Amino acid sequence: MASLSLDQIHKTYGNDASAHVALKGVSLEVKDGEFISLLGPSGSGKTTLLRSIAGLETIDGGNIHIGTQLVSSNATTSGFHIPPEQRHVSVVFQGHALWPHMTVHENIAFPLQYNGTPPLEIKHRVNAALASVELDGLAQRYPSQLSGGQRQRVALARAMVGEPKLMLFDEPLASLDTELRRDMMRQIVKARRSDMPMLYVTHNQEEALALSDRIAVMSDGQIAQLASPEILCREPSSAEIAAFVGGGNVLLAQVLRAINDHTVCLEINGHEFLARCHVLPKSSSVLVCISPTAVTQTYEIKGLEVRAAFVFFQGSSQLVETDLIRYDGSLFSCTLPLTTKVHVDDLLRLCILDAWVIPVVDA
Repeated sequence: MASLSLDQIHKTYGNDASAHVALKGVSLEVKDGEFISLLGPSGSGKTTLLRSIAGLETIDGGNIHIGTQLVSSNATTSGFHIPPEQRHVSVVFQGHALWPHMTVHENIAFPLQYNGTPPLEIKHRVNAALASVELDGLAQRYPSQLSGGQRQRVALARAMVGEPKLMLFDEPLASLDTELRRDMMRQIVKARRSDMPMLYVTHNQEEALALSDRIAVMSDGQIAQLASPEILCREPSSAEIAAFVGGGNVLLAQVLRAINDHTVCLEINGHEFLARCHVLPKSSSVLVCISPTAVTQTYEIKGLEVRAAFVFFQGSSQLVETDLIRYDGSLFSCTLPLTTKVHVDDLLRLCILDAWVIPVVDA
């Protein structure tokens, strides 16, 4: 049964004053059949980590296991590194990486031919792979004769056909438009196997939230938080993650009283609301994360007073970015129904329906 284990992975580029530390002791366990996304901005280390797992980079410290096999280690002075072609790993890249002089059938068949698979079995498995990505009848076309979405489906079929122990995705949908991206997301879901872990690198939150069992948010070469999509959005572990994932608002609030062991009553500019917390805060003020969707308009005098600064139409709703009255000038985002007619400079009162107290990290 395949799985992936990373233990204290380190990677540095260069060895002088300009050296860049890309990975700083990353540890991660991916179970059989699990789909984990590495989510983070450019330069956070997510692609370096994926390339290290694939064997395209040598690591400077730590151990990588794929299943029970040790594939990378720097625990000794000599180090240990199994080359990519011997790791039984498939990678789907952003740029498709298809051979332009080969037909669709030949591109998909290549890893099987490389491994010495009999011709009749190759034909059967390639046809099955084409059917699985809904490209029947296109086997004899060349990549130049396909759309961008079709080329990415071919890349996915090629990755699947060899029945790898692990499948890696490096920003595979970044070059596709919205409709093609959604279609490829469905294809990736169909490709999941109960005995094969998947690791998916992206900076696109929609992809990570929709596809993943768990998401590892990466920052400065480390995993800042590892959690399910629901927990990541509802209970971010820091202000930075709260602002990055889901566009959560982060505000300073005053603590009024405890309701129970995991609920506290807070106040911002006279508006009182309840917030969830991991442990009851000890200080008189806390940072609180408020999702744009956890707000509604109210006509109560004690609502949170705001002034609309920007209004963005979102199809079935509108995203309103507001300035908080009597606050520090930070923008506060809220999603309101279209029936709420909002214009720039309108004064509104909002009611906070749900909030999360960001945990305090002990020094």
